[in-house]
Amino acid sequence: METWNDNVLSWRKGSGKKFRIAVAGDICPARAGAAEICAGKTGEILQSIQPVLDRADLRLAQWEVVLTNEDTPILKCGPNLKCDPGCVDFLKKGNFEVALLANNHTGDYGENGVLSTLEVLKKAKIRTVGAGKDAATARKVLRMTKNSFAISIFNFCEYEFGCAWGDHAGANPTDPLDNLQQVRDEKYKADIILVVMHGGNEYCPVPSPRVKQLCRAFAEAGASAVMNIHTHCPQGIEVVKGVPIVYCPGNFFFPYPEDKYDPASFWWSGYLPTFEFDRTGACSVEVTPYIMEHTPLRVTALTGEQRKWFLDYLQKISREMQGNGDHWYDIWCAYRYDYPFMWIHELECDALRKDPEDADALQKLPAPRHMYSCQAHCELARRIMLLLERKEIKKLQKEIPALEELRTARFAELKK
Repeated sequence: METWNDNVLSWRKGSGKKFRIAVAGDICPARAGAAEICAGKTGEILQSIQPVLDRADLRLAQWEVVLTNEDTPILKCGPNLKCDPGCVDFLKKGNFEVALLANNHTGDYGENGVLSTLEVLKKAKIRTVGAGKDAATARKVLRMTKNSFAISIFNFCEYEFGCAWGDHAGANPTDPLDNLQQVRDEKYKADIILVVMHGGNEYCPVPSPRVKQLCRAFAEAGASAVMNIHTHCPQGIEVVKGVPIVYCPGNFFFPYPEDKYDPASFWWSGYLPTFEFDRTGACSVEVTPYIMEHTPLRVTALTGEQRKWFLDYLQKISREMQGNGDHWYDIWCAYRYDYPFMWIHELECDALRKDPEDADALQKLPAPRHMYSCQAHCELARRIMLLLERKEIKKLQKEIPALEELRTARFAELKK
């Protein structure tokens, strides 16, 4: 049975030699962040959290931005994110050894942007997983040996924009049946198998039923630990048959947009998970809560009453996710119930029926394409349609204030 002891969730003592892996959430040093990094201030940005990173034997980072100076944005939903290649200094100074690239921004600047990012990271001697020059390369597992532990890392993202296909460069899209078989095949080839996904509904404090099902399936298939990143807010942790699942740690360093800084928004805070393993699997997860401070830009570990509030909150959302998670997700659906209608009307069906290459009509394709092809958006739309059919939306909307409270970082009101 797993138990919390301050900031450590553990379920067995473990024995013999141990190995620790820290995994940082979304990193995008956009605008002011890029300027600070290129001015040589990475050490100052990470000063508070760096000792925690350095206690790990291996450090991974979710790198959610293209490293290029070219201006070739693809047509998509959401922002196209890039920064100066010099921003790789953030990973170097932070002692990160692996960049996770399976995400919805790796392909923001086309194939050349993907290849540029891979090349910059390679020159910086930072290993990558989750993207490649073609689909076959993007889906490859990253194998490495450190401190005598054989480690295999898988990285998958939902089917958003910029995914690899055929001989086109991009991020590694999720294919659950194929991905699960990859993990099964790797089960006896490594001491530690880490699966990192990138998906789910942004800003929702609980994982969806589909995300929970897939993460738990990876645990059953042979993963030593499973982690999901993408929601831009912290989600809970659970342990399934000795396998820890971190559903999302929140952003790590994503100071964008700077003019909307609000410490009550979980966009600006999260936690750094550090998994501990022995030869037979995972033993514990240590979590370090932090806040992205704005002036000056810093990733600062929480202390005092703020730290206690965050740890209590993490335990609360972990319990809710396991007990009432599907109901919270239904409330989220009621909160976003106009979502399918907002995007469906964008599609100019008549124009595309007449000419599938109509330039004006294709400009409006990304929104409905996003809803139909991305697993998280498709699941949300499907659930909303079912709740509408059952006439449950109005009843669920009465509980939206409770959801809003769950989405509010109250620690900012407390003393450090």
